[in-house]
Amino acid sequence: MDKIKNFFKSVGNWFRTHVPTRRRIIQLYAALLTNAKLTGYSEGFIYQNTDKITAYTKNICTPGLNCYSCPGAVAACPLGSLQNSLGSSNTTTPFYILGTLALFGLLLARTICGFLCPFGFFQDMLYKVKTPKVKKSAYTRVLSYLKYVLLITLVIAVPLIYHNVPGFCKYICPAGTFGGGVGLLQNSVNAEKYGMLGYLFTWKFVLMVICIVACIFIYRAFCRFICPLGAIYGFFNKISLLGVKLEKSKCIDCGMCISKCKMDIKHVGDHECINCGECISVCPTKAISWKGSKLFVEPTAAAVTVSAADVAEAPALNTILASGTTLQATGGSAVATDAEPKAQSNDTVIVEPKIAETPVEERTPTEETCETPVKKPKKAMSKRKKTRLILEIVAWSLAGILMIGALVYYNTLPPMAGTGGKKIENFKAATYQTADYDAGEEFDFYEYYSENYGYDNYLPDHKALILVFWSIKNETSKQYLTQLSEMYADIQTEENYPANIIAVHISDARITSEEVQDVIDENEVWKNSGIPFIQDIEKTDERSTLYVECGGSGAYPTLAFLNEHIRLHSTHTDTMTKESISDAVKACLDDTSYTKFDKGDKIFDFTVDTFESSYKDGTFSAKSGEGKIFVINFWYTSCGPCVAELPFFEDLYKEYGDKVVMIALHSWNGEQIIAQNFINNKGWSDWNMIFGVDKNDSIYRKLAISNGAYPETIVVDANGYIVFAASGAVQNGEGVRLLQDAIEAELAKMN
Repeated sequence: MDKIKNFFKSVGNWFRTHVPTRRRIIQLYAALLTNAKLTGYSEGFIYQNTDKITAYTKNICTPGLNCYSCPGAVAACPLGSLQNSLGSSNTTTPFYILGTLALFGLLLARTICGFLCPFGFFQDMLYKVKTPKVKKSAYTRVLSYLKYVLLITLVIAVPLIYHNVPGFCKYICPAGTFGGGVGLLQNSVNAEKYGMLGYLFTWKFVLMVICIVACIFIYRAFCRFICPLGAIYGFFNKISLLGVKLEKSKCIDCGMCISKCKMDIKHVGDHECINCGECISVCPTKAISWKGSKLFVEPTAAAVTVSAADVAEAPALNTILASGTTLQATGGSAVATDAEPKAQSNDTVIVEPKIAETPVEERTPTEETCETPVKKPKKAMSKRKKTRLILEIVAWSLAGILMIGALVYYNTLPPMAGTGGKKIENFKAATYQTADYDAGEEFDFYEYYSENYGYDNYLPDHKALILVFWSIKNETSKQYLTQLSEMYADIQTEENYPANIIAVHISDARITSEEVQDVIDENEVWKNSGIPFIQDIEKTDERSTLYVECGGSGAYPTLAFLNEHIRLHSTHTDTMTKESISDAVKACLDDTSYTKFDKGDKIFDFTVDTFESSYKDGTFSAKSGEGKIFVINFWYTSCGPCVAELPFFEDLYKEYGDKVVMIALHSWNGEQIIAQNFINNKGWSDWNMIFGVDKNDSIYRKLAISNGAYPETIVVDANGYIVFAASGAVQNGEGVRLLQDAIEAELAKMN
């Protein structure tokens, strides 16, 4: 029985000693809350503001360092936002991000580093790996100033000088490499991006590995020596509302706080202090406490246990104890008495506040202390504790509700914008008899699009298509179809956001086409509305039904919204009002992330600036390619495969001559000066092919067939239609053959 009791007792002791501290819980909570989009890792895409269905939380900065490009991130990184705003601000002060940083600094300062930064939490976990540790010293103190150098140069100077080059994010940040780079590349959907990894990613990956290894041996190596965000918050440490404070009247300069702190501080609360609060419990005179909110204060013991090593590292405390005195708290200050320190073992002593023999309420004021003793009722103390407990319960309950709400919200969203929107493949279906269509007539989906979404100046008509899935067995869907038929004329002629409607009867082996036609014949509103009534295609080995492809899941009616590029934007399973339909159409047509083109689409017109080269016009228009084969290659300077294959395109241009227009569009993200110098240094400025600037990647985002991979190559025929699209380098093997076959086939048509 004793063995069983001892076993359970040891288990209980283990749990008591290993229960996470309140700080650890807050760190884990903050990391999870700011990376609540957990499905982003399985989807392989980042949460973006371009998704019109969701709130724009990516416009908001997290307090700590958390990469915008991490698949789980639901907000922006303040350091990245600062660099982007400085680079794009020109002569305008970026008040939004500067104000945000000032707000975080004034409220929390480096408490953010100690409690809220996900990468800080990651470093704390790495340091727990049991290895020999490198202690702080004068050398680490000097190294701690490196982050201020990086702040001035890479975060401020580089974006201002080179315009939109986020120096720290691009060349250094291991948090971005780990969260954004590795976080995205771990998903197979981004496998095509491995081919574009070059020296820059290799450099950053090596830095990340070095940083991770360093954090195992050195406490918060990145935070102490590299992080410019911590440098910014350090300026606010003395004036922030929340943090640790030192009462100098109680301080005896024992040095315990500095010796215990793993950061490179000179005193409590200086610019290197991350306000973790661990120094509070080691202060023998209780001179260190929290300023601001007391919700985070941990109860402290009445006595402080000090090891021999601690005494050795704290000269002032060593002197006090060596003199045979102990520390006694009297009148809010610490004094030395002649009492012997209590020895707990050979290498520890206990510094214990002495309790006055005379009760506080019975003491009388003296000239020395000038104190007026006040008796504090026990009930009042009990009430304060109860209030504190209630506040903590409410605070943690609200935090729990917020976390659950964020996880449910972000992980039940529709597929994120940036996936390109699913393009509905062409299908042929039978029509039902109405005023405008004959029974059994073949309905060609793409032909319908060609007739109703004609191109004007290379752009299709700005109009959406609503597929309404219904069944004669479902009365709700039938009633709703009548409502839609009555307001179809208004929907179709909406001035800014018009839409066509097609009524698609679901595929059901139990329902014959004659039964469906009989129901349609009975409804004059349907027959004369102008809405085509078609039968959904049957499921085959090659493809599913149209209903399933549009996200149908057994509810009727189901409304699927497609844009002018035949891309599925959203699916709704409710009886939408005219106003809600209008909002959905507006979201569909305004969402530029779903306007990707594909083979067979007619290219849109665009005009771009060109780099200084043999092409002297300064701008280039897609209309210049009319009547010729038009080849577009997307590249950027630090993409190894892109740079390697550009000479191939120059040779290709020389081979085909004036029959082909060849343009290389550089992915412009503020590096136009760097790209121009790169082209000049390579000797490409004398080439015949054109080098253009794809500002904001606007053309790439519409024409590229991949999910952000480079290089990309597009071939457009003499009539403006895309006939070839390839992701990755095409200079070798099968890629060359397919590209040349496409060009020669179009040249043959022209001849």
